Amino acid sequence: MKFYFYNWFPIPILITLLILCSCESFLDIKVGILWNDDPHVSQSDSVYLGILQGKWDSESGFDCVLLDTTEVLVGVNRCYSFSINTDDSDNYTAFIFFDSNGNGKYDDGYDSVLGYKYNYGESGGDLEISLSAYY
Repeated sequence: MKFYFYNWFPIPILITLLILCSCESFLDIKVGILWNDDPHVSQSDSVYLGILQGKWDSESGFDCVLLDTTEVLVGVNRCYSFSINTDDSDNYTAFIFFDSNGNGKYDDGYDSVLGYKYNYGESGGDLEISLSAYY
């Protein structure tokens, strides 16, 4: 008795289908920072840009999840990019903070927020946030 294996799908098509089924959704966030000259922070201080899911406000602080941070140059207008792995469509907040203790993380109640702005972003899409900050 002989067994025959019939190949219903060509191998490249099968591999492509498997890859497409296992893809994760990403949200690409671009944050443009425009600095205003107000001497709260020295240009040699550690200042970071944070991205969080949800809204930050000066009354309640964080009611959301911090997703990523990157160090920024004080006084230099520039665009920063983040790629966030998420299936959620939500508000995303970009915020600048002075890292008081130099640990590269936002410590609520300890670090100063120098500017923030949020915008709605959809999973698998692009999000642009223009942010004014002061130093």
